[in-house]
This record gives sequence, structure tokens and C-alpha cells, in this order.
Amino acid sequence: MSRAGTEQRLLDAVGSLLLEQGFPAVGVNAVARKAGCDKVLIYRYFGGFDGLLERFAEEHDLWWRLDEIIQEDMDRLSEYSLPQYLELLLRRHIQALRQRPLTQEILAWELSADNPLTRALHRQRSERGMVLVKQIRHLFNQPGIDIGGILGIFGAAINYLVIRTRHRHSEYEQEEWWRLEQTIAGLLQCQNAGATP
Repeated sequence: MSRAGTEQRLLDAVGSLLLEQGFPAVGVNAVARKAGCDKVLIYRYFGGFDGLLERFAEEHDLWWRLDEIIQEDMDRLSEYSLPQYLELLLRRHIQALRQRPLTQEILAWELSADNPLTRALHRQRSERGMVLVKQIRHLFNQPGIDIGGILGIFGAAINYLVIRTRHRHSEYEQEEWWRLEQTIAGLLQCQNAGATP
């Protein structure tokens, strides 16, 4: 097999192991075994395990794109108050993460390890989050409201629940998601009421 083909098998093995067995299963030996090749090739082709993870991160869109979260044109935005729109954005954040099992595993891994893959996810999340906040500030022009703080706190709660429920599919899990969404809506409605003169 060609070098390019072997590299791809190794990269595919990283993704497969993450999805099938979770981040604790991802290591040099397991990846080489899954790819059906000698682990020496990880060092030869990628410079080591970190290089393999770095390359994997480069080839994957690990976080949502801005157009997944902001879908309205300027005319439609006038239909929303800022709290209503933030609630909608947070619902889309939930949906985007729940549709990305690979991201869920890397988020979980990030809690216990620092490696090129967890750093890449952190970088994408930070960069796209800052662009989102900047865009919302520009669209709604309400300087007295800490949009970054609101999205950061609720986003952290969502990320935690995504991690905790990533392998569970039960009625209880659905209730937890419902409760979180209701809490977000309720607190943002309080923010809306507080903003009314």
C-alpha cells in the first residue's frame, strides 16, 4: 500500500476508535492495530502520536460553523429580541453538538488530557465563539448586555451535558435536556423582562 493510503488508514483508525470505544482507547498501539500496520509508521509518517492527532484535527471540522448557528438574514432578525435570539442560538448549539459524536468524545478527552486534538477543538471553539459574540453584538447593538458571558455560561452547561449523556439514550436523558432548555428559556426571559423599561 502507498504511504498516502497508510496515512489515511491511520487517520481513519483514530476516528473509528474515538467513535467506537471512546478516547481512553486511542493510543499508538490501538491505532496501529486498528489500521493494520506497524506502529513505527506513526512515527515515520507523522513524527509520533501527537503529529497524528494534529493531522487528524487539521482534516476535521470539529466545531459548528457560524452559518449553522446564525441562519437568519437581517430582515428576519428584527422579529427577535436579543434574549429570544440568544435562546434560539443556544438551541442550535445543542443540536450541532448532539449531531457530532466525534466532537463529544474530544470534549470529554479535553477534561483529562492536553494533546493536539483537544487543543485544536479548544482553538476552533474559541475562535468561532468570539466571531459569534462579535456578530451578535453588531446585529443587536446592546452594549449593556454581556453576550459573551451569557453564551459562555449556558454553553458550558450544554457542553457538560453533551459529554455526560453522550453514551446514554434514555427517557431520563431527554428529561435532562428538556430541563436545561426550559431553564435557559426562563433565565433569558428574566433578562428580557429586566431589560424592559
